Amino acid sequence: MRISTKLTLSLTSIGLLIFIGYGFYNLSLEQKDLTRVISQQTKLLGKGLQIAVVNAMRDKQLGDISELLKGLEQIEPELKVRIYDDQGQSFPDIIGNSYASDFQKRLNVALQDDDSDQFFYPDTNPEYIALRLPLQNIQGKKLGILVLVRDLHEMRRDLDITQRNLAISTLVFILIAAPFCTFIGLIYIGWPLQRLANGMKQIRDGDFSPLPLITQKDEIGILLKTFNVMAAELAIVRQKLKQEAQSRRQIQTGLQEADKLITIGQLSAGLAHEIGSPLQILKGRGEHLLLCADQPGEVIRHAGILVSQTERITRIVQQLLEFARRRPANITCIDLREPVNAVLNLLAYEAHKKQVKLSFTASKDLPLILADSDGIQQIILNLITNALSASGAGGHIVVTVEQHPLTPNPVNNQVTETVHLIIRDNGCGMPPETLKCLFEPFFTTRHEQGGVGLGLAVAHSIVTAHHGSIKAESILGAGSAFTIILPVEKPHHGVN
Repeated sequence: MRISTKLTLSLTSIGLLIFIGYGFYNLSLEQKDLTRVISQQTKLLGKGLQIAVVNAMRDKQLGDISELLKGLEQIEPELKVRIYDDQGQSFPDIIGNSYASDFQKRLNVALQDDDSDQFFYPDTNPEYIALRLPLQNIQGKKLGILVLVRDLHEMRRDLDITQRNLAISTLVFILIAAPFCTFIGLIYIGWPLQRLANGMKQIRDGDFSPLPLITQKDEIGILLKTFNVMAAELAIVRQKLKQEAQSRRQIQTGLQEADKLITIGQLSAGLAHEIGSPLQILKGRGEHLLLCADQPGEVIRHAGILVSQTERITRIVQQLLEFARRRPANITCIDLREPVNAVLNLLAYEAHKKQVKLSFTASKDLPLILADSDGIQQIILNLITNALSASGAGGHIVVTVEQHPLTPNPVNNQVTETVHLIIRDNGCGMPPETLKCLFEPFFTTRHEQGGVGLGLAVAHSIVTAHHGSIKAESILGAGSAFTIILPVEKPHHGVN
């Protein structure tokens, strides 16, 4: 309900209560005044008749009494006058034939009293007034009783007219006050608040133009002025935020460019380091070949070294290309056990040759995941190859796939269903300082074995592209464990 409507109803209700209360108060005063006037008139008339009747009875002029009573009834039909003698006989006739039995009983009780008596019947909203006066001679001898009964229908009619006028006045008050209060409420409250609401909608839509002010000096006018000040301040703040956002985007762009330059520098340094070593070997062996032209055995040996170092350079460049620009992913629903089994079958001979045992366990009812099967195989291949390099004869590598219904995803902190791929070995392990740099490009602890430090970096990038995470745990001399967490649900973005 609108506030102007509430105000109209409240003011109209208060005014109506005051108006009705004042009307009933006046009605009560009028009823009391009419009752008092009629009572006085009846007493005055009764006193006059009492004197006249006593004189006529003293002079034994009963005909004059009869004429007097008939004349009074002709002048005022609502007035009934009766005289009872000392024997209780009514003159000129018995009174009360035309009245209700309850009023007649009340009148008969009054006739038993010797003193003057006046009463209204009924007590509330009376219909009659009755006056009883004793008739006595000069010596105080009882001659009879004078009874006056007046019908009060005229007084009741006047009161009914007053009540009807009160109801009409109340209706007129409602018809006039309600629209007037509504109009006043709309002018001073409803329309200004509507203007304020429209201003809020404009601000929500990005329009901070000030509202037209009104001449009100009350709280509504102050509110509109304050709103315009707030809108102006919001416009200034919004402009500042736009400028800050633009500056932040420029800074972010600059940081991205700087990060690219840093990455390029790191790649260049790593590439120069990794390729520089075999190139120096190639150069040295080539120069030595020039001096051993007459020694076929030495030529063959140095030629083999040249071929192996050339293959090493080829591997470095190939892994660098895979790290920098990978092929488009082919996302399908896969069973994670399939790429694991494929990699284990591929490395089974090498593990047997090194006398390392490979084991694989998986949970029952393992859910399918949306992933690139070739990318997952590359991850598993890199991790198991590293585990084989870290394990000696008699070592044991365990691959486990587990389902976790509700797991917080470290990437977006959302709780979702995930699958955990765990590769654990009991090899030589790694110190804490090695774990910190494990997924950085070109970081390797196997330079002598031809490692270039891109295998784990590639694995990390593939897992990140699948909206998953990878973590490593290791104890020097006791082995290492790599855990890959992949979400079961569809990723929010496509895998790059």
